[in-house]
Amino acid sequence: MCGVSGLLDRAGSADAPEALLAMHATIRHRGPDGEGLLLLDRDGGVEVAPPGPDHSSRTLAGLAFRWLKVLDPSDAARQPMLSPDKRHALVFNGEIYNFRDLRHTLEAKGRVFRTRGDAEVVLAAYEVWGGDCFARLDGMWAIVLLDLARRRLILSRDRFGIKPLHFARRGSRLLLGSEIKQVLAALGERPRPHPRTLARFLRGSLFPYVDDTFFEEVRAVPPATWCEVPLDGGPIEPLEFRPYWNLSDFNCPAPESPSLSYGDAVARLRATLAATIETHRVADVTVGSLLSGGLDSSLLTSLGAAAARADGRPWPTFSVGLGNGGPLDELRFAHVLVERDGLENHTAILEPAWFASNATAVIRALEEPPLGMAALAQYRAFELARNAGATVVLDGQGADEVFGGYAGHQRMLVGQRLREGRVVAALRELGAMATWQERGFLPFTAEYAWKGLARRAGRDFIYLDPDFCGSAAPAEREAAGDFGRDPSAVNRALYHSVRRGNVRVVLPYSDKSAMAHSVEARVPYFDRAVVELAFSLPDSYKVGGGEVKRLLRDVGRLHLPRAITERKDRGGFTFDEQAWLRRELWPVVRETTGSGILRSAPFRTSVAERYLDDFGAARHDDFRAVWRLYALAVWADAFFVRMP
Repeated sequence: MCGVSGLLDRAGSADAPEALLAMHATIRHRGPDGEGLLLLDRDGGVEVAPPGPDHSSRTLAGLAFRWLKVLDPSDAARQPMLSPDKRHALVFNGEIYNFRDLRHTLEAKGRVFRTRGDAEVVLAAYEVWGGDCFARLDGMWAIVLLDLARRRLILSRDRFGIKPLHFARRGSRLLLGSEIKQVLAALGERPRPHPRTLARFLRGSLFPYVDDTFFEEVRAVPPATWCEVPLDGGPIEPLEFRPYWNLSDFNCPAPESPSLSYGDAVARLRATLAATIETHRVADVTVGSLLSGGLDSSLLTSLGAAAARADGRPWPTFSVGLGNGGPLDELRFAHVLVERDGLENHTAILEPAWFASNATAVIRALEEPPLGMAALAQYRAFELARNAGATVVLDGQGADEVFGGYAGHQRMLVGQRLREGRVVAALRELGAMATWQERGFLPFTAEYAWKGLARRAGRDFIYLDPDFCGSAAPAEREAAGDFGRDPSAVNRALYHSVRRGNVRVVLPYSDKSAMAHSVEARVPYFDRAVVELAFSLPDSYKVGGGEVKRLLRDVGRLHLPRAITERKDRGGFTFDEQAWLRRELWPVVRETTGSGILRSAPFRTSVAERYLDDFGAARHDDFRAVWRLYALAVWADAFFVRMP
C-alpha cells in the first residue's frame, strides 16, 4: 500500500536528510495519497514533519513514507507513526490480514487504538512482544522500525518476500528502500552489475535464488526474517537476519497415512481459500482481480466475485490477451467466466508495438531484466486496472509452485514411484496422464520414455567469455541444496521453488508492476494458511490421476466451468514470443543490442553480433537468449549501468 525509505548514518553527515529525501523522491508512484518524514538527531530529538529542505544536519536516522490509502484514510493512520510514548516509530508497507484478531488480543492487554488500520497494530505488537511479534503476523510486509528505547533499527519482511525491501551499506551509512532505485539515488554513482547475478541471468536462470540483486552494492532483506541494528555502535554489516518462520516445518513425512483424506483435503482447501479471500477483500477502496482465463486466477475471481455480490459491492476483473480468438489467446477462456457470472471485465489487447514502446518503463519498474516477456504482459494488466479505477487487485501468482502445476512435477512423481519399486503405481499414473491428454497409452508412454532418456543438448553460450563467473559462490551452493525435509521429490521441488526458485522472482515482479501504477497487488495463494496446508499434504494430492494441480483443480470444479478446469494447455499470459522477436520487434531489438552493451565484458562481441543476426535470419531459434540480450541492454540503459 506504500513505499518506505530508511537511513541510518552513524557519522551524522550533514547531507543525511538530503540523501533520505533523494530516496523518497524516486517512488512517488507508490504513494500518491500522502507522505511523511521522521528524523532522529544525534541528541535523541525526534522531528516529524513533511518532507522539505530545512531539517537538522545532525541526523542519526530517518524514515520516509509514501502513502497509498487502502485502509483507514484518516490522518491518524499517517506514517511514519510514533507510539503514544514516543519510544517507537514505524514505516510499514503491506497488509496484515489478521490485524483485527491481533488488535483484540492487544486490547485485552490494555492497549488503546486511535485508528482502524493495521499499521498501529504492528507498532503495538512490537511494543508488547518485541521481535516475537513477527511470527504472529499473517500477511505481506516490509517493516522498518526505530526502537528508540533500546536504540535499535528493526527490519522485517513477510514469509514469502511478497513485499520487497532492499538495503546497501556505504561506510557508516545503511540505506533501506522498497525499491532499488531509492538506494541507487542515495549512493549517487553509476551502478555496477552484480557479476554472479548477471552470469546466472545470461545463462538462462536466476536460480538457485540468493538475496543478491542485479546491482553490485544492493541486496534484498531475506523473507521470513527480522534483524536489529544498533543505532550507536558496532558493525552495520553483516546484518544478522533471524528467521521467525520456516517452511520446512510443514511437510508430509508419512504419505501412506496422511493427516487428511483426499476428500477432506479438498474441503479444507476450499474453506481455507474462501477465508483467505475474505481477509484479502478488506479495504476502503475498490478491489478486483486479474483474470487470465487459467485455473488459478479464475478460481480467485469466482470466489471473490461471489463474496462481493453477497455484500453488494463491485468486483471488476482485468484481462489481457491477443484478441484474435486463436489458440494462444487467453481472452476466450476469460470470457467463459465473465459471461457465466456477468462480471465487469476490462480487457486490453497485447500487441508488439506496445511491448516495444513500454519495455524500458517495465524493466525500470522491475529493476532487473526479466527472463521472459510475460512480465511485460503482467505490467499491462495492472496498468489496465489502474485506468479502470481499481486500487487493490488479487493476483493468482504462485499456485503452480504451491500445488504442483508443471509437467516436470508429474515426471518426478512417476520417477519416485519407480525408484520405490511401485511399478504398477507408476504405470497407472502414466495411463492416467495419457487419458488426460487424450492419447493412447503406448504412444504416449513411448514418447514419455524417449523424452526422459534423451540427453538435452547443452547450450554453450558461445557469445560469453567462458571464464565469466564459472564456479558457484558459497551462498549459491548452499541455496542449491535447500530442499527442505519432505521425503517426496515433488514436495521437495515445490519447497525449492518457493525458497530458492521462481517464487522469489515473480512475487516482487507482481508488487513492483502493480505499484508502478499505484495499485496494491495481493496474492492469496501465498497466504500463510494456504501454503502451510499445501505443504503438509502428500505429493499425490497435488500431482496425480494424470493431472497437475490436482487438489486445486478439484476445488475449481466446484466453482468453475469445465472449459476452464479441463483445459489441457497451460494458461497465463501467452503469445508467440519467437515470432514477435523475429518480426515486429526485431528492428528495436537489434538496434538496442547494438548500442554498445555487447562491446563490454563478458561478451565476445563479434560472436554475439553474429548470434543475433543468425536469429534474425532464422538460422537458429533460441529466442529466449535473444530476449535476454535485449532485456539486459534495456536494463543497462535505463539505470546507466557501468558494465564490467
